[in-house]
Amino acid sequence: MENIIFLYGVLGISILTLLIYMRNLSYKKRFNYVIRFKSYISVLNYYLEKAYDIIHKDKLLIYSLEATKPDEKMIQNHSKEFAILVMSMIGPMLLKEFKYLYGDESTFYFNLLEYFDNRFEDDEIRKTALDNLAV
Repeated sequence: MENIIFLYGVLGISILTLLIYMRNLSYKKRFNYVIRFKSYISVLNYYLEKAYDIIHKDKLLIYSLEATKPDEKMIQNHSKEFAILVMSMIGPMLLKEFKYLYGDESTFYFNLLEYFDNRFEDDEIRKTALDNLAV
């Protein structure tokens, strides 16, 4: 009987130790993301710029040169293509890391779309073409 109590005690302490160890690992992982945040964002920014350049050159440049704006549905379609392109360019390993960094996939996806929308609105070629038309 004493052996059974002793075994349950050892089992309980082992489980408690394992839970504390796993919690500590989770804390260290989150802390490493905070420490390496600039590195992660630098890598992401590289792929964001590269993907935007590809989408801009293939799909949006004509609108910039003509100083016109595509309709809203077309912009949404291109922004989705942009997000898919970024996620395929960074690969499954980094995609998993960025999903963890942003909390979930929908938040990461939202940030990708927001980046595209901001870059599209600040399109310098289109602004210059509009200024030339106004003069």
